[in-house]
Amino acid sequence: MHTIRDLVKLLRCTKCDSQTLHLKNAHKLVCKKCNTSYAIKNGIPIFLPSPEIAEKKPQISIFEKYINHYDAWFEKPKGKILFINEVKAIKELIEYKTYEKSIEIGVGTGRFAQALHIKYGIDPSFSALLLAKKRGINVVQGIAEKLPFKSEIFEIAFIIVTICYVQDPLMTLVEAHRVLKKNGLLVIGYIEKESPWGKAYLMKKKRGHVFYKPARFFSFNEIKDLLYKAKFEILKVVSTLNRLPQEKPTLEKPIEGYKKDCGFIAILAQKVPIKSKFLDLL
Repeated sequence: MHTIRDLVKLLRCTKCDSQTLHLKNAHKLVCKKCNTSYAIKNGIPIFLPSPEIAEKKPQISIFEKYINHYDAWFEKPKGKILFINEVKAIKELIEYKTYEKSIEIGVGTGRFAQALHIKYGIDPSFSALLLAKKRGINVVQGIAEKLPFKSEIFEIAFIIVTICYVQDPLMTLVEAHRVLKKNGLLVIGYIEKESPWGKAYLMKKKRGHVFYKPARFFSFNEIKDLLYKAKFEILKVVSTLNRLPQEKPTLEKPIEGYKKDCGFIAILAQKVPIKSKFLDLL
């Protein structure tokens, strides 16, 4: 794990976009340009737009309140197998490579980041970040739509299931585009809305399930459209969770390509340069 000083070098002021933040002490960061202060708690820099957002937004508050229940799911027999299958699908996309500068947007408790050797993570849930930090991830508290990271510093960004919980999916992808280096890669994993799994979760959402009620589910075409608008080009798609939700899960080999009946779809996309307005006129 990197030191807090190493982490600060990657951060920017979300108020004025200054690239220079000063580590005043172990509990505070200060922007040298606009003098905005950012608290550091338990070694975690805090960049939330407002202190009460974690309580007001149900997409965040459920994880603050039920984080131990959520994290324990990964240790249950069904959760373990589903998690392994999803990780295998993502590793199939990136061909088991590791990257020096990688980030998971919506890192949660760090389960995926740890399994995929992702070095940095951001999440609005402080309770989740405490667990991610214990798993060796360098974490920051903030939102996906306004990342407190400098532009063009990461080689690869991961958004795993998080797209279902963000306030603005398109802005989340636009911000991912901004923090990626030239030709940087994006991995997005999501629950396919049109699959039996997606339909089962939508039914749970209607019934008020604590974790699915605030979630928003997407189809492949909807995700593809969002990626296009955010200037990403799809390179590869892998599908998994081919068995029905009511069936006993088994370890699966990832299927290359988009399969509508599979519950989890993983997409590898590449950052496309944003053309200048001048060039668009030529």
